[in-house]
Amino acid sequence: MKLFVLPTRVLLLAAAGGALLAIGSAARVFAYEPGLDVKVADWTSDTGHAFVGVKATGQWAPPANNTGSGTPPAFVSTWQNMGNPGPNCHDWWVTVTRTSDGMVMNPANPVTLVACGGQGPIGLAPSATGDMSLYLAVSVQPQSAPANQVRTITAQLTAGWLGALSGAIQAYVVPSSVHVTRWTIDFGDGTTQTDPANATLPDQLSTTHRYGPGQFDVVATAHVTGSAYAAFFAPDGTPLERLVPFALDISNRATGIAALAIDYIPPVVTVGASPSGTLPGGTVVAPDAAGHAALWWPRGLPCALYPRAIVVREGFMRSGGIRIGGATTVLTGYTYEAAPNDASAPTPSGTYPAADPIAIQWDTPLPGQGTYSVQLVLDLRTTFADGTVRTETVAGSVAVTVIYSAVGP
Repeated sequence: MKLFVLPTRVLLLAAAGGALLAIGSAARVFAYEPGLDVKVADWTSDTGHAFVGVKATGQWAPPANNTGSGTPPAFVSTWQNMGNPGPNCHDWWVTVTRTSDGMVMNPANPVTLVACGGQGPIGLAPSATGDMSLYLAVSVQPQSAPANQVRTITAQLTAGWLGALSGAIQAYVVPSSVHVTRWTIDFGDGTTQTDPANATLPDQLSTTHRYGPGQFDVVATAHVTGSAYAAFFAPDGTPLERLVPFALDISNRATGIAALAIDYIPPVVTVGASPSGTLPGGTVVAPDAAGHAALWWPRGLPCALYPRAIVVREGFMRSGGIRIGGATTVLTGYTYEAAPNDASAPTPSGTYPAADPIAIQWDTPLPGQGTYSVQLVLDLRTTFADGTVRTETVAGSVAVTVIYSAVGP
């Protein structure tokens, strides 16, 4: 018995075993729409799991005769009685043929229908169900790291689907229709981001974030849309089908994200200075960069004394007991407390830029191991590897031994 298929909307018909074929279009709605009831339900949890289910039910009977029009449509269905599997039962195979070239659309998997007594072809059951399980995985790498370090947050949606064919009815969630249309990331530190620039739709995201010190949970939410599909043959052999859209939000979190506090260990610095001037005999002494805590200078000779910060140990960064970065310390200025000074224009007590020398002179050597003390307070600026800047002051003195000018260096 061959029946013409009446034209319906442009959709996909799962004619058998998941084989898809296009149905011709027309302005009319389904001719037998009351016979197909499609229900879609979803369930989600806050641990990344979601479920979408579709159920289709309908009432039908084997076609008694050809109800198609005189003009063949794009597809026809053929019902072949394969025998009697039980008392008052008939076993039907149903195939779908494209009328333009006679190609059978489901040659390897004809739909199997069983009609018993006055009941319709019930197949396995008078309804069909299909479902899709979804899972959203979220991770942060590294999970534990020093504060202000760049972290990578990833989220990926995976899907496992199962379609069920019960007799002439097929119902399932269309796998290719499932997409993430929007991502939202709650970083757990009071900041959120929607659709990060480097999110890769439709199913995964990767973005970065910096955390201040503390413990955090990251929550990723995927807004998911898709369609559920159902189709079966009406009593006259017409394929009826329906697409039902759905949308749901799936969320999951990565917990225990630790941003360890960073300790900024200051440098160990002592006070020093570097002398400059012209020695007896015309030798010019240029200031050196290192500086000295104790030095000598000929009596009665003008001295340009440059304060220096002698870095015994440079500052560094430490997190979780581990050194994670260094630092650089520079002298930015100093405060000078005036002491014995025989210069004609001595530098008075005060605060000066680091590049300004102290004009000083000593005319009298002190007996024995006696030294002149130059009291200084150094202003320091330490810049750590992550850009953090700390300032401090260090007080100390430089011991100057004055020697007779006739003595060479």
